[in-house]
Amino acid sequence: MRRIELPKPPVILALCAAAALLVGHALYFNFVNDDAYISFRYADNLVRHGELVYNPGERVEGYTNFLWTVTMAAFMGLGGDPVFWSRVLGIGFGLGGMWLVYRFLAKFRGEGHGIGQGRLVDTLGPLWLAATPAFACWSTGGLETQQFTFFATLGWTAYLLEEQAKPKFRWSGVYFALSALARPEGMLFFGLTGVHRLVSILKPPGRRPTDPDEPPPAPSTLRKRRLPSRNDLLWGAGFVAVFGPYFAWRWTYYGWPLPNTYYVKAGSDSFWGPGLQYYWTWVRDHDLFVWPVFVVLAARVRGLWPLLGLLFVGLSVHVMKIGGDFMGLHRFLVPLMPMLAVVLSLGVEKLLARLAEGGVSMRIPAAVGVVLALALGYQTVRTDRWAMQTGSEGGVDRIGWLKMFEGQCRAIGLYLRDNAAPDATLATTAAGIIPYYSRLYTVDILGLNDEYIAHEVPARGSRPGHTKVAPHEYLMKKQIDYLVYHPTISERAISQADAARTGSPGRDYVWESVQVPDLAPPYWGYWFRKTAKAP
Repeated sequence: MRRIELPKPPVILALCAAAALLVGHALYFNFVNDDAYISFRYADNLVRHGELVYNPGERVEGYTNFLWTVTMAAFMGLGGDPVFWSRVLGIGFGLGGMWLVYRFLAKFRGEGHGIGQGRLVDTLGPLWLAATPAFACWSTGGLETQQFTFFATLGWTAYLLEEQAKPKFRWSGVYFALSALARPEGMLFFGLTGVHRLVSILKPPGRRPTDPDEPPPAPSTLRKRRLPSRNDLLWGAGFVAVFGPYFAWRWTYYGWPLPNTYYVKAGSDSFWGPGLQYYWTWVRDHDLFVWPVFVVLAARVRGLWPLLGLLFVGLSVHVMKIGGDFMGLHRFLVPLMPMLAVVLSLGVEKLLARLAEGGVSMRIPAAVGVVLALALGYQTVRTDRWAMQTGSEGGVDRIGWLKMFEGQCRAIGLYLRDNAAPDATLATTAAGIIPYYSRLYTVDILGLNDEYIAHEVPARGSRPGHTKVAPHEYLMKKQIDYLVYHPTISERAISQADAARTGSPGRDYVWESVQVPDLAPPYWGYWFRKTAKAP
């Protein structure tokens, strides 16, 4: 039996410190975003009605995180609260991603180093991840960010290790399929890795530098090298075996080849501006200006850069093209951060090796490391505090605002659950928390969960996810009882005359301003259809 060797005590202590840091850092944010409740609503309807839908009887794919949604459904089916378990699992996947970085670094060098022989410098990547605001923040939030990051990282790390070990079956294809079930970007990761594999197959075998007298390969060997092997085909088959049945089911079930959210977000041609700004703030907030230094230092690590370069540039361009996100701290760029952690550890390792060869005392780099760690800590504290303020900047909502909004919408949703008629209907832009708790039939005014809005309404503006809005005539045709739009919350009751100054749905509606328990500020206003059943 193969003996399992444990990491050395200093390595164990460093890994435990990284784990504790991530848990504490994530709990500093400790929120669940409104969009997460959309997935919870789909999961709730799957458990209670046997339909993976937003409104029972309407098959619209208003989510892009199938694996996360059915995971939440599994916990709900066992009586669990998705609000709690989404945070537990998010932190768990974050810890798993940190472990994958350490595991990869400990195995990749090709020097016979296994997990048990990992070096202390290999823990630098996990420690950095735990300290970064984006990675820690989106370990909570209630969304699939860390689940996708875990499976995507598992895919590319396994692929690179398989390139060295040449196993009979490459499991990385299956891991990429799981990442594609978690988020559509998993298909991008698999496709770019396939490009890397294809180039490796087509690249003619050259002479090895150490054997200058070795004859060139025979033409028959060259032809064989330029065709995919059985192993390559099995790699692709592993992806198809997992993702293929899911894709066929979802197209059949929902009637469209792509999620409804894609059609909602398509049509605008002005996303590059906010996308570039989104990317720039990620670089600025995480001090990524210095990473080219680590890239140069670790440039001689063979077999690493072509794939990581493809994946990094590919996802970066994709995020910029779609305009980034309207939520703070860069959740769409979190999957890139394990790659940066690997580059950091390898770059520092190469730097220390060069300094040791030059006879430089290790006290000097140790002192510099302490100074840099303190600077990183200062920048992290600044970014964390800024993110937890209530407000928005450039169309991007800060985490503090999202957390405040979660509490407000929960109070409104529970009020509707206790006071509205069971067959009442609702229309709102806050399509997660309020519909989830109220369980009322809901029109998502921004169209993520509405087929008509996604396919028939033209896009306007450049804020991601907010470019299509339900026409007033469409809402009137559906005879919506509660017209909430974006929730109006105030310190004092707002009169109908004041509310009408910003627009009125018509004479069939009356303005209501009610005091809601546990709501801060305490008053919530909405338009109520006169012929509907009063709460």
